Amino acid sequence: MWVGFIMKAQMVLEHLKSNLKCVVVNVYAACNLIDKEVLWEDLSNIKSNNHDLAWCFCGDFNAIRKVNERTGSSERGSQTREIRGFNNFIKRNFLVELPLVGKKFTWFKANGSAKSRLDRVFISYGWLRTWPENKQYVQPREVSEHCAIVVKSLYKDWGPRPFKSIDAWQLEPGFGEMVKDKWESYYVSGNPLSRLKDKLKFLKADLRIWNREVFGCMDSKKNRIMKEIEDLDIQDDDFGLEGSAREKRAELLSQLCMINKNIESISSQKARSRWYKHGDSNSKFFHSIIRWRGMRNVIMGVDVGNQWCEDPEVVRREAKNLFEERFTATHDFGVRLGSVEFKVLPL
Repeated sequence: MWVGFIMKAQMVLEHLKSNLKCVVVNVYAACNLIDKEVLWEDLSNIKSNNHDLAWCFCGDFNAIRKVNERTGSSERGSQTREIRGFNNFIKRNFLVELPLVGKKFTWFKANGSAKSRLDRVFISYGWLRTWPENKQYVQPREVSEHCAIVVKSLYKDWGPRPFKSIDAWQLEPGFGEMVKDKWESYYVSGNPLSRLKDKLKFLKADLRIWNREVFGCMDSKKNRIMKEIEDLDIQDDDFGLEGSAREKRAELLSQLCMINKNIESISSQKARSRWYKHGDSNSKFFHSIIRWRGMRNVIMGVDVGNQWCEDPEVVRREAKNLFEERFTATHDFGVRLGSVEFKVLPL
């Protein structure tokens, strides 16, 4: 439930369940590039004065982010400048665009000679953190040249999560031996594929316990070690450190370097973004990129008979049918691998 009031060009809302204050800005941009640049600057100033709120910019921005988002237009001269300016506005304000469901274009010329993606929804990190399942759905076009966009946050139960491994685990001493011992301790029956599935299930449960009890929370470990180093530094300033204390500080510094490497590895694996190479891994924008990539990688639904469907059962069935069709041989190709030796996983 929401309560709200109108303030100038934006609507300020408060989400009663979380007490989160949000700002929804309805945008209607001019066609002239200079006017659009003035609008981007005004919007940036509005947001910078209230950076602690959750923001949503939506409407007709009358601008594109990539060349292939506009077809049939002869306005090529200012297009590069428009794309660069629009993307700079998005990056400067740490905004992310919601995944689009439906049509690729949102504006169509009446005679069908041109089409563009002009209508969009952008959100801030605060908004994304609260509603990570938000998506923008393009509605059927009626009288207007523009398609309406509806923002919805729908949670779907897709069943058990797949088995995943964190690269930073490989850096932990004893991890490989622990996995090998656990794997060899599982006794399961059935065909090879069934045994593999059951062993991965057991390993997943043991890894969850190991991650909590041994690997631990990297941020908590880092804070504890930094506190110990700080205490030793203060002691060194006041009275000096003996040999054993100096050795302990050196060991703590070594542990701190390893933890920082683990944290960076985990963040890099989650984000896989160029921002990791050039930006601050602790910034809100970096973590918003992680969440945004998660949204982008989700299979939201499928087209079945020209009808969009998001029912998990239907999506699973269509995915299974697709792979069966792609990987079912139509005839014997005569390839034999009987004499080839492959490495096998003991089951």
